[in-house]
Amino acid sequence: MISTQEARDIISAFVHPLGTLTVSFENSLGFVLAEDIISEENIPSFDNSAMDGFAVRSEDCKTVPTVLQVIDEISAGSVSTRRMGQGECATIMTGAKIPEDCDAVIQHEWTEAINEREIKLLRSVVPGYNIRRAGDDIRNGTTVLEWGQNIRPQEIGVLASLGRRFVTVFRKPTVAILATGNELVEIHKPLSNGKIRNSNLYTLKSLVHELGCDVIDLGIGHDDKQELKTKLEHGLNADILLTSGGVSVGKFDFVLETLKELGVEEKFWKVNIKPGMPLFFGIYNEKPVFGLPGNPVSSFVTFVEFVKPAILQMSGNNMTNYRVQIRATLNNEILKKDAKRHFVRGVLENMNGNFSVKTTGTQSSGVLTSLTKANCLIHLPEEKKMFQIGEIVEVELL
Repeated sequence: MISTQEARDIISAFVHPLGTLTVSFENSLGFVLAEDIISEENIPSFDNSAMDGFAVRSEDCKTVPTVLQVIDEISAGSVSTRRMGQGECATIMTGAKIPEDCDAVIQHEWTEAINEREIKLLRSVVPGYNIRRAGDDIRNGTTVLEWGQNIRPQEIGVLASLGRRFVTVFRKPTVAILATGNELVEIHKPLSNGKIRNSNLYTLKSLVHELGCDVIDLGIGHDDKQELKTKLEHGLNADILLTSGGVSVGKFDFVLETLKELGVEEKFWKVNIKPGMPLFFGIYNEKPVFGLPGNPVSSFVTFVEFVKPAILQMSGNNMTNYRVQIRATLNNEILKKDAKRHFVRGVLENMNGNFSVKTTGTQSSGVLTSLTKANCLIHLPEEKKMFQIGEIVEVELL
């Protein structure tokens, strides 16, 4: 059996970013840039007011109080055509272009209205005060967004401000998912004795959709070699094949045998973890194939810890910081009975900046509701068995 890190290293060595495609910037959310975005203009393109107030000549404001004549009103999006002479100013709104003769903006709070055409300045200002200069945000010719950068809502806003209607991004993988086992029934069908509903398929589909990837739903594969072969063969057309169940050593666990008959090359089987030990990883025509355990929590945890990183890497993500991990104080004792790495479902709390964590209770890999109570996984290393109250542990946010 290999360690968690060995399994991750093997997976990382065999998965690579897919090709690129060009999409509209509005549809690029969640993708990774496959080009540098270089500005061809200044943003903003003109000097503008940072405040609602009055555009003034700072030389008129050296001695206060002083009275200025208001000769114009400039709203955002409009441009003044008036020349400002000595002792003159203009009402100006936030974002409006600064008049040619003005070099400062004084906010309303520092003035006193005498009448509609006159104000009294109560404080002096210096050149450039309350002015946002052209190029303050983005300079012409600079690299604004870089190759490999995730596109979030804030990147969408930058692309819009630059007028970039289309961008080149890395393609996201399509994932085929097959849930296996004679015990499974479709969720709309009644449960007969000994049967369970097919929850794993929907959990895994949701995890894949959460990463912005398309799913090929292969449904249920019963414990029949020919049926499994047909469904798995179809799934191998996707960028990633993901199965749940049938990867242990039971009499009717045919998934691994069938995958190998179809030409999938095993890279590892079984990882020294709990839950999820009988995890399988193989390669078919450079495509990753994952065989996840059938227990619901095992399936979820192995996806988060091993499949998700592969999907992100294939989507062009920089893999150095994809996990959000923190250190927290343990609020209840945990005893391990083996030398495996445990991923324990936990509840992380922040009390005045101090993080603490407790388990969700039972850690049975069949109790799916324990995941609904959890907001993190507590990482317990292989070499230690007893974890005391007050001990510092590593926590991965879910």
